Amino acid sequence: MSEKADTSVKSLRLGVCEVCGGKEAHYACPKCEVKTCSVACVQIHKRELVCDGVRDRTKFVPLSEMTERELLSDYCFLEECTRYADDRKFDLVKRYTQQQRYLPVPQHRMRAAAQKRNIQLSLLLPHFSRHKENTTFLDWKRNRFFWRIDWLFVNAAEEDEDQDDPIKSARFADARCDEELTLANLLLKYLDLQQETAREKRKLLVRHQTVGIGGLSFWLQAEGVRRSATRCYHLEANRTLRENLSGKTIVEFPTIFVTYSRQPPAGYETIDSDKESDDDLTGTASDPESEDEPISAHTPKKAKVLHDLNEIHDVYHALAAAYSDGNDSEADAADDCEIEGVFREDIEL
Repeated sequence: MSEKADTSVKSLRLGVCEVCGGKEAHYACPKCEVKTCSVACVQIHKRELVCDGVRDRTKFVPLSEMTERELLSDYCFLEECTRYADDRKFDLVKRYTQQQRYLPVPQHRMRAAAQKRNIQLSLLLPHFSRHKENTTFLDWKRNRFFWRIDWLFVNAAEEDEDQDDPIKSARFADARCDEELTLANLLLKYLDLQQETAREKRKLLVRHQTVGIGGLSFWLQAEGVRRSATRCYHLEANRTLRENLSGKTIVEFPTIFVTYSRQPPAGYETIDSDKESDDDLTGTASDPESEDEPISAHTPKKAKVLHDLNEIHDVYHALAAAYSDGNDSEADAADDCEIEGVFREDIEL
């Protein structure tokens, strides 16, 4: 009798399997506490209840039901949270959590130089793919931008490999385009058959090459405005890249559509100015004149600090340019960036 009693007590510890209902339960799900008897029943319960079987460590447990197991679990969970926060704090990829503050020295130079050209340059965080692709370079000793440009030739002769492209455009990227050159000069490599690139892309760009530079239209992808995904600016082929980008918002680098008609690409509409800027996208005030407002006693402390840092940068920029020998190299630029970084760090402290 005693053995039968022990067997009945043991079988009642978890009860009957809640999936098949015919066998003794041997397992209890850590998350939803469903009792199962076999691996097959476990898989069925996970599939039907969409359960991953992982215990929810943030689930509320009354104080009266707390045991050493729950206490140790909470302690380990808090330690993991602390390690996660520390890792993100020292991760260079996630170091800059705001677009427009505490930028590295080269990016700070680029943004300040673009602002003087009336260009609102918005720089993304380091882990964004568009930021990784950006090869825009500021030759600060000569005070000249060399932009990366994505050219999208609309309605090319052959379909692009990207079948999801709604306007069937052929995409080409130029790593560094001099801002003092006109759009017509920048596109000669794709249109002039005397150049190797134009001959290589003959089958793809035959329609654009036939029309010629005089019959092409240029459209800049709008950024920082409402409904920017379907809006663009009209650009002039005989004006320099610097003049065409003035008064525009650029996210990392410009994207320019090239069409052989006077109409914008299909699905796009023309916008004349940046007056409809979206503050949430750019992270700055929509009024361009707000950057030139004088600092008064009523200005917030944070705004004063940022204004002072910009002035410090301008002073260093002027001094370094005045005493430079005019020969620019990547090694010299790296040394200058390091020196200016120490300079700005001391001033901020």
